[in-house]
This record gives sequence, structure tokens and C-alpha cells, in this order.
Amino acid sequence: MLEGELRVQMSSLADSLADALRATPGVDAWQVTTTRRDEAQVYLIGAEIEEARRSVSSEEAVVTIHNLHAPRSDEGADGAGAASAAALGATTLTVQPDELAESGPLAARLRDGALMASLTDNQPFALPGAPTQGFPVIEADDLALGGSIEAAVERAGQQLRAALRQTPGVRLGSAELYAARIHSSLTNSQGLSASKRETSVYLDLALLAGEGDDTAEFHAELRRRRLSDLHLERVVAAYGALALHALHASAPEAWEGPVVLSGEAAAQFFNPVFGGPLAAHASAEMAYQRLSRLRVGEFVTPEEPRGDRLTLVSDAVRPYGLRSSPYDASGIPAHNVTLIEDGVFQRPWADAKYAQYLGLPPTGELGNLTVTCGATPVERLRSPEAGPVYEVVAFSLFNPDPVTGDFSTEIRLGYRHDAAGTRPIKGGALVGNIFAALADARFSAESFSDGVYLGPAGIRFGALKITAG
Repeated sequence: MLEGELRVQMSSLADSLADALRATPGVDAWQVTTTRRDEAQVYLIGAEIEEARRSVSSEEAVVTIHNLHAPRSDEGADGAGAASAAALGATTLTVQPDELAESGPLAARLRDGALMASLTDNQPFALPGAPTQGFPVIEADDLALGGSIEAAVERAGQQLRAALRQTPGVRLGSAELYAARIHSSLTNSQGLSASKRETSVYLDLALLAGEGDDTAEFHAELRRRRLSDLHLERVVAAYGALALHALHASAPEAWEGPVVLSGEAAAQFFNPVFGGPLAAHASAEMAYQRLSRLRVGEFVTPEEPRGDRLTLVSDAVRPYGLRSSPYDASGIPAHNVTLIEDGVFQRPWADAKYAQYLGLPPTGELGNLTVTCGATPVERLRSPEAGPVYEVVAFSLFNPDPVTGDFSTEIRLGYRHDAAGTRPIKGGALVGNIFAALADARFSAESFSDGVYLGPAGIRFGALKITAG
């Protein structure tokens, strides 16, 4: 489908839904997000690299309905403990384009949505209107996917095969290469209208080293905006080396002392799979709920930092960042916001709802995470000059408690550096607390990015625990 035709089709879908929402009783405010996705995938399986291909296009609209009503409970909106004059409820529906063909069933769905929204009591807030300065221009579109997305993914598959042939001692378990070209638009009852185009690519790679019972697998998942940012040759070589190291790794002894997180592990410390304590406690939502441990103007650590001091930025405008977008899910323009500077909390990030609740300027949802690097080379951080140092390069799953910041996570691969040299380890668990660990940390001069995190390639913590494997 041509670009112009696609814009017209998506605009027609949004306009039709907007008209239907305006005609629905009980809909006091609304938002419509339309999305068109063109996707292609290539699967590579086994030693002979058998291929399977898939491509698909899809389109849908997500409708959010708001209903303003009298609170149903004496506690008032949000259970705040005092009666409130009004409460706001919301519900979300997914609508397929073919549902617009019959107005009766769609109208019934929207009426049901308004009814569901009337059953929820939340503190009222206003949807954002069109920003006076417009939206920033964000680079999030891979031009290499602008033609045939299937051909682009196929070329990447060929590059992956070539890289595997250059990696002795390692063979392919399986791989999936995926790419999507995404067009989306957002409109709401306040007159806001915006659209964007972006791309997303994904590599799931399992590499094997060894034979028979003596086999080690190393699994990698990479998400980026551009195919070129997957760096396939470099990734296959790096993860192939890790698979070979895992083949000869032994369980660690119990340990408490210096621990370095590097590469993927350093990124996961700040950007865990399921969200992290730093981002959660730095949110306006947690401040509103009176759960945040962070106070503006105070250190984020329980004591004054002894090493490098953390500077953390939420950046939604970084070129080709995975969380880069001209606007967030409710239409707040993208911002670059310093949340923590030199170890001191500066301000929370705030979406439209919680910014209004707290009387703050909205920053939009959390963007990409940028951490200022230090001055020490990675090799110096892992140096055993004053005694043994453990290094973790990959976790099985890093999932700290979002409230306390405590973590205990299995080590998928790491190294022990001591006077005798370096040996690989796996198993056991790294144990500590996010906030306490940052009170004694040194950041590398070199940087690393996983598409969201951009910061030190290595972080040395003065004293963390490792349980025996």
C-alpha cells in the first residue's frame, strides 16, 4: 500500500470512530489510537539452517472511553478517604477495521464501554490538547525497511548465516529475525491529532558449543529500531565466545566483595525486564501514592555516595532509541528530563494523569535511560589489584523488587578475576539492593547501549554478595 493511501485509510478509521464516540451517550472524553503494522520474520533452525518465512500486515484501533460520574462510594475517587464531587472511569476497547462496516454492533460495544467506565471511580483529569509548540521530530524509522520489508529481513538472514560460518566451535541452535514497519495515529476529544512512523527489529539467537552431554547454549535477545544496529557479525562473534566460555564455566564460591556488571548485565541493572526500582520510585505515580522513597533535593542512596555519583536522564528524543517517540501514549510531547543528577533526585517523570494530580508539568512516560559514564576504563574496574573481583556479564533473569530494590538473581555467565588469572563461572546468585549498591559504585569510561539503556559498559560495586552455585 502506498504511503498516501495508508494515511487516508488510517485517518478514515480514526474519523469514523470519533464520529461514533461523539454519538455515544456516557462518553465524556475519548482517545483513539490507530496502528498499522507490516511485519516479516525469518526463522533459522539447526545445523543445516533450514529456513521458514512469514510476513503479515494488520491494522487495528484502540479506543479509550472516559465517563465522568458521581462517586459510587463515600470515600470518593481513588478511595482518598473524603467524598468527591465527581469521579472518572475509563475502559479500553480494541476495534478491527471490519467492525466499522456495521454501525449497530459497534454502537453497542461503545455503549457497553461507557457503562464499564461508569463503574470505576478515579480522580478526574483532563486529556491533553494539541501542544502549542507541536511535536518534536524523532528519528525512529529505519530507511532500510522502507522498501520491501521481507527482502530486508532476508538480507539480514544471509548476513547471519555468513557470520555463523566465521565462528569456529559454535553452531546455531535456532534464530529468529523479525522486523516491523509501524504507522500510528492518535486523536482525542480535546482536539489533539498526531501521527508517527517507526520501525522495530528483533533478533532471538541461540548458539551452541560442545557436543553431546557436554554442550552449552547461550541465548541472546536484541531489540533495536534499525537492522544495522543489530551488528550481526559482532553479535555472533561475541555471543559465540560466551557460549564457549559457558562450556567450561564452573559454579562460583560464596563471595562478598567487589562485583562488576558489564554489557548486558549493566544495562539490566537500570532497565530490568519487568521495570525497575529506580524508574518506579522516580515516577509521579509512586509519589502520588506516597510509596516513593525518593525526595527532591536528597540523595537517592541511603547514604552519601562514596564512588561515582549517578546521573540518570529520561530521554524520549534519542535517535533510534526504543522508547523514542514524538509523543507518549496519551499525546504528551517527547522530553529529555534529568531525573537524578550527581546522586541527587531532581524531579519525577510524570504522565498526563499524575502530572495533573500532583500539579507538575508533564514530561510524558519514561523514555530511554541515559546514565553518565565515569572516568575509569572497564579493564581497570575488573582488575584484581587489591584482591579477587567477580564480573557478571549475563543474568538468567534480573527482576529486582520494584518497591524495596532488593534482588537475588541467578548468574548465567560471569568471571572470577584473581592473581591466578580469569576463569568463567555460572550458577549461584547475585544478591543485593539497587539503592544501597549505588552508594559505592564506579562507572566505566566506555559506553554500552541495548536500545533503551545508554550508559557505562561496566559498573563496579564495592560490596555485593554471591551465593555458592
